[in-house]
This record gives sequence, structure tokens and C-alpha cells, in this order.
Amino acid sequence: MLVTDNNMKISNTKIAKALAYVLLLANIFPILGIILSHQFLLNLIFGGIMALILFFLIRIRSTELENSGGCFIIRQIHPLAKKGYVRPKVEFPITLIHQFMIKEGLIADHLDFKIHSQNSRKKIHLNLFFFDRKQIRMLRSAMQSQLSY
Repeated sequence: MLVTDNNMKISNTKIAKALAYVLLLANIFPILGIILSHQFLLNLIFGGIMALILFFLIRIRSTELENSGGCFIIRQIHPLAKKGYVRPKVEFPITLIHQFMIKEGLIADHLDFKIHSQNSRKKIHLNLFFFDRKQIRMLRSAMQSQLSY
């Protein structure tokens, strides 16, 4: 039986929100380029840049990892979305975690879980974009202390 006295909650919301605002501001430049340019080729280039910025703006998500009450919860939401209840992307009892691994990468770290229940075995893979080293260390130590019981 696992003891869950160590409640943990880490998030990349501040960084993701700041990046979303930077992308919104950056989108002004291609719009101005399209307005001020009268050449078709330049308009295509500025339109492509604008589409690329919008693609990243739409895809960005803030991630919240929470370990409380014996459950591990992963929530993801767009950083510019209204505040309120966010349905968990994944929620499972900590007792089902068979193995976890944090892989460090150049752009993002990766969190892998192996979950074993009576009926199934699942693998969960999560990219940890914009989490700093302190948050990764906190996650690693909290998970190791939970799994060592």
C-alpha cells in the first residue's frame, strides 16, 4: 500500500501563457507585411509565416501534473482558455504505476509510465515541454518516494 502524504502539483502554465502571448504579438508582423507589401510573392511568404505562427499558437498546451489523494492526474489546456474546471487527460491510482521513466531531451523531456491493472497493461507517454530542471527533479523525487513504499 502506498502512502500519499507527499502531495505534488507542477505546471508549465506561466511559460506556456507567456509563449502564447509572444506568438500573438509575433503574428502582427506578417499581417503588417501583407498589408504593406504589394508583391504577390512576398504576400505568400508572409501568409505562410502567419499560418505557421497560428499553427503553433493553436497547438500549444499548458500541462499540469498532480499527485494527490492517491491519484496521479495529468491535465492539459490551452493557455489562453478561460479558467474553470479542466477535465483530466489521464487520471489513475498511483498504486497502478508499475514503472516510470523521465527521459531528458534537447527540446523537451519525456515522461513514460507503465501501468498494470488486473485487466490491462498500458503505456502513457507525455512530452514535458517548458518544464524547468527544478520541476523535473521535484517530479522525479516525488514519484520515486511514492514507488518506494
